[in-house]
Amino acid sequence: MTQYRSPMSICQTGRTAIVAAAAASMTLTLAGCNALRGGGGSGGTSTIISDTTGSVYETNLRTRVYTYHDDNTADIYLTDLSDDQLTSFFKSNADWSQISGTIVHIHLFLDPKPGKTPIEPTAANASIRYGIISNGQIGIYDGAGFMLPGEKPGKGSISGSFRAAPLRLSRATPGFADPLTPARMDLSFDSKLDPLASPELQARLDAMAALAKPVQ
Repeated sequence: MTQYRSPMSICQTGRTAIVAAAAASMTLTLAGCNALRGGGGSGGTSTIISDTTGSVYETNLRTRVYTYHDDNTADIYLTDLSDDQLTSFFKSNADWSQISGTIVHIHLFLDPKPGKTPIEPTAANASIRYGIISNGQIGIYDGAGFMLPGEKPGKGSISGSFRAAPLRLSRATPGFADPLTPARMDLSFDSKLDPLASPELQARLDAMAALAKPVQ
């Protein structure tokens, strides 16, 4: 089984660096990168395994934050990118070819109730957007799965896990090589409540997606 231990393994080499002009043109009010520092509890890890090639993509998501809307819905953001790399997304002269890493957005839309919410192989209570940038080349994977939360939304932290959640490449830049689709993801996390850092990470994931084109 081929092991892809780094985002750099999912990129074709020798490609032209992506220019960040599209992201720089976005009008955003950012609180600053200091808000992005730190984790949110015990940790966060994800493993994606291709259903067809057996390729594996693993990462340690050291920055983990979330915000919530009510008792049932929450948005969780996880990344292994550094503050400097995250800041580069909004610099007009940034060289994205120097950036490799992952940003994950999980939208929990139903907090399961023990004994009331059926857990079936096809059930889903959360959507997943998994963004990979590798030497400036971008792949956006979308999927859904059943998230088992450890705490209800609204607490100081929230934890959760997915098992074999399906993912498929939905958007990509021309130089992004995809050895994963279709794939399944295992993920576990513990994120702290941070309503300031959460929209900042969403803005950076949106900037990545804006430069990628839909995959037919």
